[in-house]
Amino acid sequence: MMLRWDGFAPANLLEIHTRARRWLSADWPPASAVAALCEDEALIARGGGRLLRCSSFYEDFVKTVLTINTSWSSTCRMAAALVTEPGDGAFPSPEAVLDYGEARLRERAKLGFRAITVVSATRRLLDDGTIDAAGEGSPENLGYDYLVSLKGIGPYAAAHCRVLLHDFSRLPVDSGVIAYLRERYGCDPAEFAASRSWGPYLALGYRLARLRDKLAASGQT
Repeated sequence: MMLRWDGFAPANLLEIHTRARRWLSADWPPASAVAALCEDEALIARGGGRLLRCSSFYEDFVKTVLTINTSWSSTCRMAAALVTEPGDGAFPSPEAVLDYGEARLRERAKLGFRAITVVSATRRLLDDGTIDAAGEGSPENLGYDYLVSLKGIGPYAAAHCRVLLHDFSRLPVDSGVIAYLRERYGCDPAEFAASRSWGPYLALGYRLARLRDKLAASGQT
């Protein structure tokens, strides 16, 4: 992977590489996914399973919370507000979010009901040692059952966060998924999952099915 950057000292090279590899999921090994989803081998080879991610698990987690019960434009606005104030130009650390506090998250960053979820989850993630001060944590300590035990985190958010950790065993079900499955396959998410033999790659198989549809609609292969 070739990187170019400006304004950073050579001593920052390792951190730059680490972040860029996380953004591009460059360390994700596709071999077992190819075996399970052989009909999508070409798409996976072209990067279809390598998710674009944030700089840390914590940033992925908070931005997932910001998608709950709102529009994409509102999600972007709330994320930008976190960068502007508590982050001072970058996405804030867990401690910076706690220092900013629920009231300002609710009133100034306009997180609404999500403010208490972000604060309580951040505090517990730190107290439990499942993330460090930089917002990183091991997938083994951030399991689905643990995530749904966090206040305000339901099945969709937990499954979405697990997908961003490359655990594709659960489908993150939101209104868009329900509408697509109803229109494209005439079924609900449970019926869709039961009709597929993708095993631990259910969510990835779903993503690639949607990608195939998008490419077909645009005349690409």
